[in-house]
Amino acid sequence: MASKKGGIYHLQETTHSPHGISATVMGTLSLITFGVLTVVSIFGTEEIGYWSGAVGVTAFIVAFLGMLIGFKSFTDSCKSYLMSKIGTLLCGLMVAVWFLICCIGLANL
Repeated sequence: MASKKGGIYHLQETTHSPHGISATVMGTLSLITFGVLTVVSIFGTEEIGYWSGAVGVTAFIVAFLGMLIGFKSFTDSCKSYLMSKIGTLLCGLMVAVWFLICCIGLANL
């Protein structure tokens, strides 16, 4: 960000919350896992079910923990909460997606 001081523009360093960055990375990992498991389930065989279920539950836990870390990141003192917002929203979306997939799987038992 640029700020004007006495007719001269100075560049200010934007610092992001470390917890917000962690939440964004966790949400991204959960999203990538969702994409990989979707492709594997479409083109895979029936024996892949237990493996994909275990990976899906792990990705759900990662997204849930990322959402909690994202909420915690708003208490950090930093100049920008952009990564906190992105991480929390992405993890919340992935928690909802994984929860719906678990509900669909339980309905088909």
